[in-house]
Amino acid sequence: MILIKNAKLSDENICDILIENGKIAKVSKEIELPKNGRVIDAKECFVLPGLVDLNVRLANSKLNSDSLSKLTLSSLKGGVTTSVIMPDFTPRLDSPTLLEHFKIKAQMQKASLHVAAPLANEETQKLNNIATLLNNGASAIWATSSVNANILKRGFQYARMKKAPIFCRCDEPNLNDNGVMHEGEVSARLGLPGISKFSETSEVAKIAELSLMNNTKIIFQTLSTKRSLEILKEIKKINKNIYTEVSIHHLCKNDESCDGFNTYAKILPPLRDEEERQALLSELQNIDALTSAHSPSSVVNKDVAFENAAFGIGSLEEYLSLCYTYLVKSKIITMSRLEELCCTNPAFILAQDAIGKIEEGYNADIVIFDEKISFKIENKTSLYNQDTLFGKVIKVIKDGEVVEL
Repeated sequence: MILIKNAKLSDENICDILIENGKIAKVSKEIELPKNGRVIDAKECFVLPGLVDLNVRLANSKLNSDSLSKLTLSSLKGGVTTSVIMPDFTPRLDSPTLLEHFKIKAQMQKASLHVAAPLANEETQKLNNIATLLNNGASAIWATSSVNANILKRGFQYARMKKAPIFCRCDEPNLNDNGVMHEGEVSARLGLPGISKFSETSEVAKIAELSLMNNTKIIFQTLSTKRSLEILKEIKKINKNIYTEVSIHHLCKNDESCDGFNTYAKILPPLRDEEERQALLSELQNIDALTSAHSPSSVVNKDVAFENAAFGIGSLEEYLSLCYTYLVKSKIITMSRLEELCCTNPAFILAQDAIGKIEEGYNADIVIFDEKISFKIENKTSLYNQDTLFGKVIKVIKDGEVVEL
């Protein structure tokens, strides 16, 4: 039994929170200390639900105990207690046996790790046995928009039949001409091939239209352009099951970060120009979820020529601090809105009705966040090297148990 005293909720109301048997038993003013209970004083700290990240990847796209352990530790340090891992890793998650292998390893971790089932085999372009994978514990379907259109159509039908969400990455590689960063002034100055905005927006429009045929729950992952959001705003008027996701990095940084051939700013979709970044910020009230888009690559895959470097970024440990610094402290959104974007909405999208809120009866997945702490990132392998961040996760409670960070 744990009693959190002086908890400051996202709306800045102060209360006590009683945790019992892994659940939030009571939220009220001045709760009395139960016998044999542990007290945690959260004075002047925000107390939030554990964050839910719908879009993370394993280090170097390898599934093993080490990569899952590293992901878990990074997640908890960043305030994330529930994650959905994208299945573009090796070995391929294309059979119940491999899915069971994942589940056994995931259950050994201190965070809740879900996985999406890949719609198709990327090499053979054949549909995977989606129904079997969903029946055996996959939480969603993951698809790339550029896969064979008939496979997409069949995948949408499976999703509707199984009432499973589809996570979709919208990108048409054939329109990119081997691009490695946003197509614009910076790419021209650096002499690097660019990735056009059209490679995203054209696929968003295609998938949006396809969604109208099936009324399937679709999460459009890591959108990076204003036009993509405009298209989906119109489609949402017809299909209420459309959800938009944006990464924190596309809200914090622009393509200028690639100057000096900085491979640690090479991510997919690419960091766009400042005009697009500002447009995304202006649409935050209409976006459904944020993500860390965690996809770390080792230095050996990054410390090479820009064109040869791997796409990806690992900043999950600073996720909540980044969100607070760039969005809340800068007064772009409130802490309550951040809770919606990082906790409540993602939990709803994932159909996890016992997480995402600080309310009686919910799972005791709780993050204590001290906004008074500031720290400077001194890591040359980070996109945020030399940035000063505000706020830090100081304690995490998962299923009613305090987790060591």
